[in-house]
Amino acid sequence: MPNDMHDRLTLGITLFAIHSFASFLTFLYCHSSTESRAVFAYFLFLIVDAPTLPWAFELEGTIGLLSPLADAWTDVWYYGHHGINLRAFILTATFGGLHWFVIGNLLTDLFTWIHQQLQRRSTPSTVQSI
Repeated sequence: MPNDMHDRLTLGITLFAIHSFASFLTFLYCHSSTESRAVFAYFLFLIVDAPTLPWAFELEGTIGLLSPLADAWTDVWYYGHHGINLRAFILTATFGGLHWFVIGNLLTDLFTWIHQQLQRRSTPSTVQSI
């Protein structure tokens, strides 16, 4: 695997993991809270992961693929907000994580380009004398 591809995957997966872990901590916070407005903690992700995450929430609202899973989760825990919490966690961890994976790849390209430009400027051109 080329070094550039390794760098892309490393930074992308690292940002994906950090974002998904933050989403998991938010899920645990909302899950342990007894107030239904605890799910508003996900609003920060809507800002940080824009425009990917708002599109994912809009798509989920239109299609509703996670509704059966969220309803089953709500039946198990007997609290109305936990189904919404699970749905928000899945969307945030998946689509927000992919958002940051792409950002990691783009940052790797940017840093590689900057590094190449700095190397060209710092390396003096060799002129052979006759």
